[in-house]
Parts: sequence; structure tokens; C-alpha cells
Amino acid sequence: MVYEHTDMTCPHCGSNKILFDHIRGEYVCSNCGTVISDKIIDVGREWRIFNLGDIHVKSRTGRSLTNALHDKGLATTFSARSPRLSNSMKKKMRKMKRVHNKIRISKKEKHVVTGLKYLNEYASRLSIPSYVREEAARILQKALENANVKVRTIKAMAAAAILIACKTHGVPKTLRIISKELGMTERELWHAERRILESVKKITNKLPEPKDFIPQIISKLNLSPRVQFLAAYISWLIRKKELISGRGPLGVAAASVYVASILLDEKKTQQEVASACDTTDVTIRNRYGDIVENLDITVML
Repeated sequence: MVYEHTDMTCPHCGSNKILFDHIRGEYVCSNCGTVISDKIIDVGREWRIFNLGDIHVKSRTGRSLTNALHDKGLATTFSARSPRLSNSMKKKMRKMKRVHNKIRISKKEKHVVTGLKYLNEYASRLSIPSYVREEAARILQKALENANVKVRTIKAMAAAAILIACKTHGVPKTLRIISKELGMTERELWHAERRILESVKKITNKLPEPKDFIPQIISKLNLSPRVQFLAAYISWLIRKKELISGRGPLGVAAASVYVASILLDEKKTQQEVASACDTTDVTIRNRYGDIVENLDITVML
């Protein structure tokens, strides 16, 4: 028996020290022994797990609903592996499985299935968080509901849906980064993004801030946490002074890391920083001048 923290009181003696018997499924008063409630339903599993495979074999429920699949994950499967089935029944089950696989996807859903296949592949390659993938899948499904497009366009729209979802949640993945990682042209991705925004309404974009790009730049350059902290502080000062207006957050982040690396004697060249964040050393040089001038920083090169 173990104590159960409930609001129960014993009707016989009025005590609130109630015990729960897991074996018998009873609530018992520890003061007088009165059984307050019995036949409690156990909502836990009635089977034990001995290896990871048992989780999928013994589980009676499927995965949670997800936008990454065209049917939300509510699919029916057929299995003919039971040794109790006759050969004729196994043959019948295999035939039912083939028919089911053909009819579970309608003609209208074929584009959606293809788009979600590419979207899941791109999301894995870009290491996108699951909540961003779900949002991207929702956007792509709405964009492809009544669209009649080619496979090449579907690929670009899948990548553009990820880009829009990243903007919605403020994830630091720019058009240039995504196009480079997926081997697409920026123009192709831009047109796909425009097409989605025209067909899907009510999309709110959260513009990324310089501090969102700093961790990945620090990681690529193998700089210390001290540099990351100082770079984030410099970017915060720039935003506080309202100097970020009209300037790309990636360039400001790169320049902040460059200045912080010099101040903490972990210097990296402008070309190294530019290569790490896929920008130009000219951009870093310009943002560097803004930081040094407006924050009154003296840098000893």
C-alpha cells in the first residue's frame, strides 16, 4: 500500500489518511481500516516490456495524430503473419492489403503525399524541430489542396513551406541557408514561397533576431561560451540602440561574433566568420563598423 494524495475522507471516522492498495484496487482508511472504494480501474498497461520491439508489437494504439502524413496517421494495416491462418486466408489478406494500399490515397491526395514525402526528407536534412515540421506540413497541405503542379514545383513548395514555418516560429533558417542545403536556387525557392503565401492566408511571420543565429556560428567556429555570451550581449545593445533597422540579422550576428572573438582574444578572421554563416566579409565589415562606432568599442588588432 502507498499513500494517495486525494481529497477523500473516511465516512466512518472522518480521517483523511487514505491508502491505495494497487493489488486489490481499493482505497482504505489507514485509521480504522474501512474500505472506502473498491474495484478501481487500472488505466496502466496490462503487459510488460522486455525489449524495445515489444512496445510496437504489444501496443494497441498507434502514433499520435500528425500533419506530416496525409491521413494524419490514422491508417489501417493488414497482416497475414499468424501461423493459425490457412494459406488461402493468407492469400486473401495479401490481396486485401494490395487493394487497400491503392484506394487509401485518392487522386486529389497524390500531390499532397508526394509533397509530404519531400517535406519530411528536407526537414530531416535541415534538422528542423518537430513543431516546425508540423506547421510546415499543415501549410503545404493547404497549398496543395487544389493545386495541379509538377514534381519539380512540389519539391520547391515543400522547401518553401519549411522556410515559412521557420519564419513563423522564429527559427534561424534563411532562404539562402535552405536553398544551399537542399541544392535549390534562391529564385526557385522565392517563387514557391510567393505561391504558397498567395494561396494560404493568415500566416504570421516572426522575424529572427541576431541572437538566434549566434549559437550556430559559435559552434561552426569552435569558439568558447564566453564569446557566445559577449556576442549575444553586443547584439542586444545594438537592438536596444535601434541600429538593427534595415540590416539583416545574420550579418549583425556575424559581426557581433567577430567583435567578441577579438575582445576575448579568440580572434577569427572576417573570411572565417563569413564562411561559417554563409555571408560575405563585406557585410561583416560594414556591420563591424556600425558596432565599433555606435558602441564606442576600441579594438586592438
